[in-house]
Amino acid sequence: MAKAGLLFVGTDDGAVLFSNPNNIGRWLRIGQPFRGQAVRALWPLPDNPLVVFAAVAGQGLQRSDDGGQSWRTLFDVDIQGVVGHYNAPNMLYTWAVGGELYASADGGEHWDRRTLQGSAAFAAARIAIAADDARRLYVGYAHAIWTSSDAGVTWARFGEQAPQDVQALAAHPTRSGRLYAAAASGVYSCDGPQADWQGVAGAPPAEDALAILAGQQPALLLAEAGASIARYDEASASWTTTALDGDWSGAITVITPVGYHIDMAFAGSASGQLATSTDRGRTWQLIKQDLPPIRAVVAARLV
Repeated sequence: MAKAGLLFVGTDDGAVLFSNPNNIGRWLRIGQPFRGQAVRALWPLPDNPLVVFAAVAGQGLQRSDDGGQSWRTLFDVDIQGVVGHYNAPNMLYTWAVGGELYASADGGEHWDRRTLQGSAAFAAARIAIAADDARRLYVGYAHAIWTSSDAGVTWARFGEQAPQDVQALAAHPTRSGRLYAAAASGVYSCDGPQADWQGVAGAPPAEDALAILAGQQPALLLAEAGASIARYDEASASWTTTALDGDWSGAITVITPVGYHIDMAFAGSASGQLATSTDRGRTWQLIKQDLPPIRAVVAARLV
């Protein structure tokens, strides 16, 4: 029997939930909790996507145990984001606008508070998790990038001559220790705490959406100014602008790989368009429009 796909879309007017029953290729709307509130981030557990976490403006960190039909509050603080790891489903992180980071090693049942050098660094943070180690974190904020190898207990600077005003981070899926950063001045890569940050040649002006698709030849996807997506092929070290199906009138706000399929990704825009790619970001097909402005997209599959 084909497995049903689930799609969780965080918007400025709640979380829009979709189902693709039996993988028929049609995403059917099944709910919209938190209407009237901005949903900044969502994360379903990869091994049980009926358990979903949501960062909701004004309502803290929310948890659902039935695929988003009902919710309960876990933290009554202003949560900015929540993220997990596809290969370590029990490892989760959430962070607050006020600067706190919380880590869970048991699928969100218990949470431990973390700090970064005693500052409110997470308030404007960009966070990425290493592909090969769910306890290794990368955080970009202000004028520095930090890393932790113990789920946020201790921290150290990552890389020399870090780019300024980091907009997004993406950890390499197969090359341990390599991190990409998108900043106003371009796209950069670094191969370790003592290495220099290097500009990626030919990168277009970056927006705040960056993702990298796994596979033998990883592909970096970057939101460009002007509602388009640039694709970087590591094998040829070249950039191309990918085709977006339909009339994209707003800036792309999020690009998300699909954890269960290395060739798929989703993208959402500030004007409420939602698209998918099934060929590693080379082409994009519009699947929904007229949604509220999109802040987050994450896909899951019932197992």
